[in-house]
Amino acid sequence: MSAAQPERSGEVAGILETSFELGAGLGVAVLGTVLAAVHRTGLPVVPGLGPGERSTAVESFAVAEGFVAHVPSPTADAVLHAARQAYDRGFTALAMIAAVGLVVTAFMAAVLSRPRKAEEDSAGD
Repeated sequence: MSAAQPERSGEVAGILETSFELGAGLGVAVLGTVLAAVHRTGLPVVPGLGPGERSTAVESFAVAEGFVAHVPSPTADAVLHAARQAYDRGFTALAMIAAVGLVVTAFMAAVLSRPRKAEEDSAGD
């Protein structure tokens, strides 16, 4: 904002706010999709669950928690344990992707914000 001309500050503020909202929305969407995908593919086979029951339990951790009230206790414990493991793997993958994205963004900011060689030469003259 400080680099913008005063008469264009409204335009710059609009672009800045739109960029922030778009980035935040896309970040939540992408990372949420990663979490859901890893959870669904990472839920191990639980003995005592049929294919229909497994497809219900694999939807999300919250669905798996609600689902365990309708199955026998040993199976419920196994489903809950498996769902926790799958969610933990998904959250670990999400955290790693976010960390890599943060490091790449920090690197790009550091490299791109340095003065260019031509600007340094003309400033020294």
